[in-house]
Amino acid sequence: MRKLFYPVFAMLCLCVVTMVVSNNTHAHHLLTDMELDCSEDFPCPEALHGRVVFWAHVYFKWGKDKAVFHDPDIPERVYSVVDTGRGCSSSVKSRLNRERKRIKTALYNTAKKLESSAPLSEEEQHLASLFPGKNPNQLRRKSEKIRCQTGIRESFIKGLARFNRYSYMVDSILAQYNLHPDIRYLPFVESTYNPRAYSKAGAAGMWQIMPSTARTLGLQLDATIDERLDPEAATHGAARYLTESRTSLTKLAQKIDPGVQDSEISPFVITSYNYGVNGMRRAIRKVNPDYMEVLEKYRSPSFRTAVKNFYASFLAARHVVKNAEQYFGKELAPKPVRVLTLALNNPTSVDRIKQVFGFSEEELRPLNLGLTRFIWNGWRMIPAGYKLKLPHRDDEYVNEIAYFKSLPRENPIPESGTYVVRKGDTACGIARALQINCQDLISANRLGKRALIRIGQKLVIPGGLFALDQSGSGGVEKTVIQRASSSPDQQTYRVIRGDTACAIARKYSVSCRELIRFNNLGRKAVIRVGQSLLIPGTGSDRRELARLDEGNRYLVVKGDSACRIANRFNVDCNELIRLNNLSRKATIFPGQRIRIPGFEAPQTNETLTELAQLDKAIAEAGSRQVDALTGVPRPELDNLLDTIPNLSVRVSQAGGEPVYSIIAMAEETLGHYADWLGIGYAGPVRTLNSMSAKASLSIGRTISLPIDSVGQISRFERKRVEFHQILNEELKENYQLVEIRSHVVNKGDTVWNLATEVGFPVSLFYRLNPDLMNIALVPGQQVLVPILRERT
Repeated sequence: MRKLFYPVFAMLCLCVVTMVVSNNTHAHHLLTDMELDCSEDFPCPEALHGRVVFWAHVYFKWGKDKAVFHDPDIPERVYSVVDTGRGCSSSVKSRLNRERKRIKTALYNTAKKLESSAPLSEEEQHLASLFPGKNPNQLRRKSEKIRCQTGIRESFIKGLARFNRYSYMVDSILAQYNLHPDIRYLPFVESTYNPRAYSKAGAAGMWQIMPSTARTLGLQLDATIDERLDPEAATHGAARYLTESRTSLTKLAQKIDPGVQDSEISPFVITSYNYGVNGMRRAIRKVNPDYMEVLEKYRSPSFRTAVKNFYASFLAARHVVKNAEQYFGKELAPKPVRVLTLALNNPTSVDRIKQVFGFSEEELRPLNLGLTRFIWNGWRMIPAGYKLKLPHRDDEYVNEIAYFKSLPRENPIPESGTYVVRKGDTACGIARALQINCQDLISANRLGKRALIRIGQKLVIPGGLFALDQSGSGGVEKTVIQRASSSPDQQTYRVIRGDTACAIARKYSVSCRELIRFNNLGRKAVIRVGQSLLIPGTGSDRRELARLDEGNRYLVVKGDSACRIANRFNVDCNELIRLNNLSRKATIFPGQRIRIPGFEAPQTNETLTELAQLDKAIAEAGSRQVDALTGVPRPELDNLLDTIPNLSVRVSQAGGEPVYSIIAMAEETLGHYADWLGIGYAGPVRTLNSMSAKASLSIGRTISLPIDSVGQISRFERKRVEFHQILNEELKENYQLVEIRSHVVNKGDTVWNLATEVGFPVSLFYRLNPDLMNIALVPGQQVLVPILRERT
């Protein structure tokens, strides 16, 4: 599966790229020529020289305030450099459009004067000098394709400081894999060496690894740990990728041309980190193992600007870092951070670590970037076996570690039924992490229809506290515990003057709808003074409610029947059969999820309904912005990030036997399914679905699962939900969803290209356009595109 590269300099490219190289086009006053100290291992062909010079200027000369307008096909053809104060940010869109229009007009005027041999102005002379041969038709064609690039000088300087911290570790790991030491410069292209970098498309860490790629590289990614963000673990993953890439591409290239040299493979290996090994193999097969020839001749909708410039930008980063003193007045002074590593024998809360060792989150988190938001928010414990890093101290924390090891194993039950809101939180994101009903959380805290919350707000956790079993494989099981404010035997409440049904429900932290249904109060929920009400969620009823999942569905076990389940929940059997579209015989199977009449599945403040309304509004309004149409505030758009699709295992029947299946979602792999099923490898899944070893998994495909027990279903669904939720949480921590736009599909558009160019996760696209799963985009088609903005 192709690994996404989302470079720090990437901006929206509005064209399909073609390649024409001239070694004269970089020689003009907006670019300073330079001598590139290339090597045999990473060659710099003369035809690539201008590209390298351009990206070097992006790194060392132009800052984040500069908008550089250039030819996307020949980036060194720079038309103008404008100080907008925000570079090419959409916040200065009108100014960018004016400059692009001005350049277009100037190119047209220059072409016209060249045809008539009229005298050229100073700017027109500059524009004409960028086109060898001064062909007027070429100027007109190029006026339709003008790209804007933001400078990253400030980010690159910060990257040099991070390079000093991590380069020793990176060098050591590259040596372990017998990789060339110059690969140490690749993270500058990916993230300017930022281990916390998180792209809009979902790539994470110093090496910008995608979720689907992480698993193939042996990196852990679940509710508690994301090793893409751990600099050391991610470097091992990247090194494995590059090693396998060189082996694969060398074998193919030598098959085509036995005389090909290792140095000729290097540009393909570096580019594969952006485009994927399979993408590079297709290009080599179609053209030949000559990198410059591939750039000039290979055509593919996905072979665009970022891909074509990746190797050149790597060479530019290498040159600038090697000459950092010349460009920034800074000498490289590698100084790795010294740490002490403590292996945890038992699951441990981050609060205990803070208390025992006396560190704050601000001191611990930079050293343990692989721990997820679930850990730092207190939603999960640090799993046993994790190697916790502590700031170096000469005495090696002898006393603290001795005391820590003497402490009893932690009870994972929270000490209180409250949670303090943090950056990036949403009501339903919190609810899903704590495995409670979102609507209950909203009601218990009176958050209103929009469920708006603020950083620092203290939320009451409704429906009782729960324990999280984090032993063994790190799975999570929910055990409902009575809140201290109500005794286990309390099942009734006598109404007093001033009571309302929903006020009583809030008092006991239960759903108002459940209380009304339990007591047959009717639509108006009329109650009278002295009336005794049953409190749902206590006594034997609580044991039944505890068997419902987060979607308020019941998991069928051996011995169940439709009417027995209906009887347990005091609902009509025929209504339950109709609600679940069961056959006349009402046949059900272990592992099947059954909806219970009157138990509404939690949603994010009606956001799914709102989403449908937004979709309709866009269709009616064309290209107008959604928020302008509806007035939906940004926090509500943020809540849409929590509307993950149905991830349940589906149960059907074939020959009287149950068949278990799912719909494949973005970022998932067959390897993930094997891990979540606990079967170790993907062979049984491939066999069951008649998939060859080389067959790839397509989004939207129905995949049958080799399931033997209800427990296996529970494990699979739990781990699958947590995988997607941690991706949601990481996205929310870094970005806000600020707008949903209507986009008319152009020729050559794919979901992948839109995701990388506009900047959004593929999974979010399919949440907005669920009918398009496993269907190719068609030119002229109207789709919804999410617009994300980085959190400040």
